[in-house]
Amino acid sequence: MLELMTETEGDVIAVRARGVLTEDDYRDVLVPQLAKALKGAEQIRVLFLLEQTFRGWNARAAWRNTCLDVRHRRDFDKVAIVGAPTWEQWCAKLANLLITGEIKTFAHDELSTAWTWLRA
Repeated sequence: MLELMTETEGDVIAVRARGVLTEDDYRDVLVPQLAKALKGAEQIRVLFLLEQTFRGWNARAAWRNTCLDVRHRRDFDKVAIVGAPTWEQWCAKLANLLITGEIKTFAHDELSTAWTWLRA
């Protein structure tokens, strides 16, 4: 499940992820918010907070995530991934090859550091 966090505003999107993400999560939460943010900004900054209960994506959601990265490859300025397990850190490194912005991972206890980096 994806849910927008209260820090979402303007060119900053903050999303909390729990459980297994589905294609519906992308269609109903992330894609509309990206479109909204890009109406007012040339590039956006995104923070993904992966809760302890985050278990990854189903197959359709994984494909949707890859397509989203490719379609918006020039639209991301910075992406902070907080609480990424080791396997997700590898996924982030691969995604960094697809977008022109910077992706950085942070431990759960580095949330404030992630926000500082994202907003700089």
